[in-house]
Amino acid sequence: MEPLKEIYSPDWIKNLSYIVTQVDPKIKPEVFQKKILDVSWKKFELKERINRIAEVFLYFWDAPLLEIEPKLLHLIESLRGNGVSDFNFPYIFVNDIVTKSGLDDFETSMRVLEQTTVFSSAEFAIRYYYQTYFDKTIKQMEKWSKHKEAFVRRLASEGSRPMLPWGIGIPSIKKNPNIHLRILENLWNDENEIVRRSVSNHLNDISKIQPEIVVDFCKNKFGISEELDKNLKHALRGLLKKGNQTALSFFDYNPKWKATNLKLQLKKKKIKIGESLEFNVRFVNPSQTKTKLRIEYKLAFLLANGKYGIKVFQLGEKVVMPKEEVIIDKSHSFKPITTRVYYPGIQKISIAINGQEYPTTNFELVIVSK
Repeated sequence: MEPLKEIYSPDWIKNLSYIVTQVDPKIKPEVFQKKILDVSWKKFELKERINRIAEVFLYFWDAPLLEIEPKLLHLIESLRGNGVSDFNFPYIFVNDIVTKSGLDDFETSMRVLEQTTVFSSAEFAIRYYYQTYFDKTIKQMEKWSKHKEAFVRRLASEGSRPMLPWGIGIPSIKKNPNIHLRILENLWNDENEIVRRSVSNHLNDISKIQPEIVVDFCKNKFGISEELDKNLKHALRGLLKKGNQTALSFFDYNPKWKATNLKLQLKKKKIKIGESLEFNVRFVNPSQTKTKLRIEYKLAFLLANGKYGIKVFQLGEKVVMPKEEVIIDKSHSFKPITTRVYYPGIQKISIAINGQEYPTTNFELVIVSK
């Protein structure tokens, strides 16, 4: 799979340059392309490429944001006119242009970001304003949480997350993760799924810092609709994986339930990187009543430092009948992926049901011999 940074191909830059020159005829396409695609371009990773594009714009538009604003908004309209849809990740550099030229002008920046976030999310850009204008930014985000445009409402939740992936850290938010509860209260039952999903992710972030806040937030919100219940479950996913008893009880999982005769069998106890671990799980429901089960497996991956990193994966959710035997066959791929490095050695697997973890089984991961 091609690295994400390759979305910014030479052809993509060339097409962008033609639109840029329509907005600002003083910028010649070939000069714009050359400025971006210099000798260092191929070495740049994704963020560096985004940064370079923004810097090249500011090379030509060397002015405060207030003066750049008309050109930037004209650029967005021209891109839309050329078939570029809104909420389009590759054009996230438009928000970098705002922060690089307008960090000393809060009011203009907020006015512009309110528009650019619809075209390409400003969730990373707004973090710089938290650093510089913390209280003013909170008030702005609260105002945006009631905005008529869904992508602006989403920014109010997404940009304020305590642990936003790729976003710069804001210690004051991590220290007080309840600081945005008013925003989340405004948005948790928003009409738009993309906004609700952001709230779920924000709440999941908080659950890693102060789980009791999330439990308290969710406890009286169930039963309005199936869709909202799904969003609440997504918000609680981290706590469910950790076996939080209160979170489990929200969904009628009995954390005190225990399987009878649980057996975890591996097809092979030694597999090569690139192969799959195949395993079988069997157990019996000892109860005299129907029981709702959340079934997971936990993999403890060996890390470079000799310690283990644990990941939890779903095996399914199931209502089992009295004395019913459950049999599950599953395989887990160990093909190399960009988000995880596999280290050879002893790895571990265990089963968890309704938050209760059962004994661990070891297996060995080995390097493919050449």
